[in-house]
Amino acid sequence: MAVADIDIQTVKTSSQLRHAVKRVVVGIFSLVALVNLLALVLGDSPYFVAHLAAIMLAAYLAFEAVLYLRRTDALGMLSPVFLALIAHFLLAYLAAISIAPFDPWAIRRFEVFLPDLDTDLAETLLLAMLGAFCMLRSYYLFQSAARRLRRRAQSSSALRREFRPAFTCAVILQFAFVGLVALALTLGVYGVVGTGEARQRHSDVLEILRLATAAGTLSYFLILLRYYHLRATGRASWLFGVFCAALVVLHLCAGILSGFKSQMVAPFIIAGLAYFLATRRLPKTFIVMGFFALVISYSIIEPFRAYLGAADQRPRGMIETVEAVATAVRLREHYQRHTDISRGEQITSRFDLAGMSTVGLDYVRRGDLQTEFRQGLQDSILLSPILAYVPRAIWRDKPFFGTGIWFNVTVLGRSPDARTSVAMGPIAFLYMAGGVAWVCLGFALWGAIGALLFDGLARSGAGGTIVFLSVASTLIFIPTTIGPNLTGILRMLPVAFVAQLILLRPRSRPVFR
Repeated sequence: MAVADIDIQTVKTSSQLRHAVKRVVVGIFSLVALVNLLALVLGDSPYFVAHLAAIMLAAYLAFEAVLYLRRTDALGMLSPVFLALIAHFLLAYLAAISIAPFDPWAIRRFEVFLPDLDTDLAETLLLAMLGAFCMLRSYYLFQSAARRLRRRAQSSSALRREFRPAFTCAVILQFAFVGLVALALTLGVYGVVGTGEARQRHSDVLEILRLATAAGTLSYFLILLRYYHLRATGRASWLFGVFCAALVVLHLCAGILSGFKSQMVAPFIIAGLAYFLATRRLPKTFIVMGFFALVISYSIIEPFRAYLGAADQRPRGMIETVEAVATAVRLREHYQRHTDISRGEQITSRFDLAGMSTVGLDYVRRGDLQTEFRQGLQDSILLSPILAYVPRAIWRDKPFFGTGIWFNVTVLGRSPDARTSVAMGPIAFLYMAGGVAWVCLGFALWGAIGALLFDGLARSGAGGTIVFLSVASTLIFIPTTIGPNLTGILRMLPVAFVAQLILLRPRSRPVFR
């Protein structure tokens, strides 16, 4: 079968694969529940109510995962709501409380903000359960609408049906990707090297750069997809393999220069996804490589960020940034923070949103949240279609809804000149917007979007899959700023639609003699 023959609908149900995934998922949630149960039985932990809530949440998530896997096929394991059960709900709300019996610091660090941490944390975990419930119910509720959208997409000539990559165009976009990263570094708007002043000055250019680099990422995925299919059929050349390996290294380097640990892991996630779609097998190698990339990122990104914080002037351009990374790594013992916290605890704290969400909920309950700020959060969601498509050149005072620095300074009480952004989690964001009702509505909206984009578009063919993948990470990880990220999704969809027309060739037509 040639690459031109790959169609997303050919990914049939694989009971063996589904059973394997089900065993792994149930095993993970069972382990989490067991750890929290032992903490209750042994009585060594001061967080009795929180551990009880964690057991309930783990059991509920396991039940929903099994229920979903029973009614889906192999492709359905890429559904954003299913992956969110682990990537968001497990890591963000259950990781820290499950580590607390072994190292109380994972939770105890929030006692300075919350005198009754046990009860408050339990309420957050129950809200997470409510959010998961609303997201999944909405996902199932919108299945009929998704099927109608799929039929329309399959009958439309505007969406490519087959994975027939325009290989030359995809390769050109990789070179363009390198050039755009270099341009963003020169302008001072790329990753942690960028400054708020530069981003404000180049706001219009920044949006174009973000969308263009996303197209580069999509072309990276398509090139790898073609390679793994050719390799599965024994037709991949060693030169093509070397080229693909170089692309992985290229995107890994771009992730390092961004200063974000997640961007060091992303190239392996994308490669694993391409491998899965081409071979219908779990990408075990890329899962392991992604894990090691995450661990190693702490030895590169943390010193790099510390170096930037101590430097009098940010590096400009790719060469200066590479030199800055090399210097930071070489002197990492000097720039790396000296702490008694283990690497595993640092990684867990990066994923954990339960503690910060609890702090945010307490801030609202104390009555400290200003009405104007609450209205701004609501507007960021309700006005997202307008915010997505009306340019700043027309809307001069177009609002910006960043919450990270505000949360760090106002809620956590850090220094007013602090530049560090702290995520409070989508639960706190939605609760600040309008209480429990908005938490339910926000997660229900996320489930509906997931159903329409995955079951409606991704299952309709190759073009729909490209459109879905352009926003998949946002749907899976459910970031803090629901409103701005909803705006980003709406802004990205037309770009992805055009990208699939460029990156995929139309279906070949039969020739009648």
